[in-house]
Amino acid sequence: MKKIAVVLLTLGMVCSMKGQIVTHYQLPVPSITEHQGYALLQSEGMMQSALSGNPTVPWQHVAVLLPAGTEATYLKVDLSDPVELVSGTNLFPYQSSRPLSEGSGGRFEKNETVYNSKATYPSENQGRLSTHFLYGHSVAFSTFTPVSYIPATGKLVWFTKASVEIGFEPTNRGARALQNLSAGTTTISTLQNLVKNPELLNHYPAAATKGSPVGLLIITPAQFHDGFAALREYYSTLGISSELITPDDIYSSQNGVDNQEKIRNYLINRVQQDGVDYVLLGGDVDQVPVRGLYCQVNSQGSIYEDQAIPSDLYYSALDGTWDNNGNNLWGEPDEDDLLPELAVARLPYSTVAEQQRMLHKVLQYQQNPVGDELTNTLMAGEDLYSNPQTWGGDYLDLLIGHSEENGYTTDGIPEAFPIQKMYDRELGFWSKQQLIDKINSGITFIHHSGHSNVDYAMRLSNWDITDANFSGVNGTDHNYCLVYTHGCICGAFDANDCIAEEMLKIQNFVVAGGFNSRYGWFNEGQTEGPSEHLHREFVNALYTMGIKRIGQTQVQSKVATAPWVEAPGQWEEGALRWCFYDNNILGDAAMLIHTDNLVATQEIPSPEKIILYPNPANTEINITLPNDKQAVRTISIFELTGKMVTTIQSSDIKNTNFGVRLAVGVLPTGTYLVRVETSNGSYTTLLAIAR
Repeated sequence: MKKIAVVLLTLGMVCSMKGQIVTHYQLPVPSITEHQGYALLQSEGMMQSALSGNPTVPWQHVAVLLPAGTEATYLKVDLSDPVELVSGTNLFPYQSSRPLSEGSGGRFEKNETVYNSKATYPSENQGRLSTHFLYGHSVAFSTFTPVSYIPATGKLVWFTKASVEIGFEPTNRGARALQNLSAGTTTISTLQNLVKNPELLNHYPAAATKGSPVGLLIITPAQFHDGFAALREYYSTLGISSELITPDDIYSSQNGVDNQEKIRNYLINRVQQDGVDYVLLGGDVDQVPVRGLYCQVNSQGSIYEDQAIPSDLYYSALDGTWDNNGNNLWGEPDEDDLLPELAVARLPYSTVAEQQRMLHKVLQYQQNPVGDELTNTLMAGEDLYSNPQTWGGDYLDLLIGHSEENGYTTDGIPEAFPIQKMYDRELGFWSKQQLIDKINSGITFIHHSGHSNVDYAMRLSNWDITDANFSGVNGTDHNYCLVYTHGCICGAFDANDCIAEEMLKIQNFVVAGGFNSRYGWFNEGQTEGPSEHLHREFVNALYTMGIKRIGQTQVQSKVATAPWVEAPGQWEEGALRWCFYDNNILGDAAMLIHTDNLVATQEIPSPEKIILYPNPANTEINITLPNDKQAVRTISIFELTGKMVTTIQSSDIKNTNFGVRLAVGVLPTGTYLVRVETSNGSYTTLLAIAR
């Protein structure tokens, strides 16, 4: 559709008066497809939705950038150029979202009162209007449908043009949001992809100059600080600065109703003063507290409610308070912030030993991956429910390649990847041993749609998560894995201990993943669902938009999903908001997800890196420098805890025709960080000792 935005106001740097913005939409006549004996209207970029049991119609999302410091006040939708479609159309009744861990609802929902009515449906052609802020930029969200339908007769009219007028005015909330103003390349790119009128970005004020920008801010108790030395050293070689702070230091310096609010206020201050890209919460909930958010879902007449959904989104989305009325129900509708800024993830360790294992995997996966296996992908889909039959494989297939299903477009996992499928849909049933064997053969990314619980996921139980069971997934024979699952509660890191934590805590297997701290949700008999929506946007951000650092990939998936959270049907039901809250990244927020294989990395040394060989080593290693004219001053070897093992001065270093030779026979088996200081600078890489 053609994008046109007309600003009916002369805009200053910060708006100080009321006004309107008008946007125009071209809406091509939709296709009509058959679905379970009913009709579905399919139109690119429009999402299918309705109240449960009511006729499903496509909704166009509206995301409009407003002038600086303002909020939306009203929405007016004018439809024109109608086309009458096939008469007698019987539109599909929209079915409720269901938790994946609960049984099928057992009934097909259809509101006979609506289907027998001769009144125009829907009675309102527009959804709720709300304003959210992304790094100080005001964005208005709403929806509208170009459908006019008479259910009793099946008369169906589609309007091919729409004009949407949004009023705005300056507010105190909008002015406060401007304190977070940032115009970084990621922010601008995100807004250009999100809003219909990105040209308005040129009218925003210049962002204030930051003090000392921080790439990665690590919040963890003091006893874990030394353990981050190797990770921080590695990121420094990439130009990613880092900083450590303890929760206690934050608590003593900040105001807030509790420790969670103090941490969030600290992050807001750091963003405003210095700028922060990534936040790593180092520790389980007893080390770094989690905010429990509130959500309620109405599904087939049953109310699902949770007042404490563990959600690190609270530390990521920085506008408002999340509890305006002070009733301790954090994240109630209209108190939320649906546009997260900070890329936040959590490494849920409780001991130094757990921390060491997690950080070793983060470093090894990024620095020394098995280069020809990085695109190896496994899709694990279960039989979700019958009556109506619902396959996890049908959901996972939409993650691959180009998909316009369910009214929004994503381009996900490249079809050229070596994708393996374990689907109940074809196999009847796959076992946990088949899964373990497949993973041990060299799978780097696992995508899962199926039943889970706090101690169960992908047909694995907590007692199955052992180094022996995943001996091949040791980072050397095969890469450590990433996981993204729709499963319920498997990421409940407030429990002791959920299966996602177990996967990260052992020496082998999982390095990071997207997990639900409470229910994952799907729609019976369909391929749309709240968990699926976020997952599709995640793979689109990763493989098409090129947003590869996992915390930022997660942020983008939520930003892209945000306009739909309050759409008709979604707002009233609440399941998409639930998943928006409970889907967290367990891992390192700044970790790079490899999306391509590394070809001939040993044969073609990078000019910016040192090469160690053999690696793994036994008694000696040779070190090749990027430039053989450099003078080596010192070579230091560290444990991954950050403890220095040894430092070799230049007088003790042996130079050969191949570079520098170093004896390492005294080092115990394990993984170390090698730092070489030269006349031109310093170089750092990992060394494995194996005997």
